[in-house]
Amino acid sequence: MKTKNTASAILFTILKIVILVLIVLALIAIGKKAYDFGYKVFAQETVSDPPGKDVVVTIPDGMDAGDVGKLLEEKRLILDADVFRVQELLSKYHNKIKPGTYTLNNSWSADMMLEVISGTDETESESET
Repeated sequence: MKTKNTASAILFTILKIVILVLIVLALIAIGKKAYDFGYKVFAQETVSDPPGKDVVVTIPDGMDAGDVGKLLEEKRLILDADVFRVQELLSKYHNKIKPGTYTLNNSWSADMMLEVISGTDETESESET
């Protein structure tokens, strides 16, 4: 009887250790994924190196940042629509995307594209004055 209790105690301890190891591995995987996503949000990676390729994009009325991100990803102007949505959320251009037709470049950062599609392109306004 004592041997049976000892064996079950050892088995229970091993089971707890295995569960703990699985939890730790899951936390590491989730942490790595969160770090990678955060890095992409703040690294402002571009699709290609300058000079890049100009692409004409039409943003219809009623599109939110997520929809615009999907459109830009389809046109191969950005790498990830979800990252773009968070970049827009954290930028000074949040909720300022204006419908229209724009010429964007795949060597531009998300911030540069947001500046243009929000209608606050500082480089254009500087050259006009």
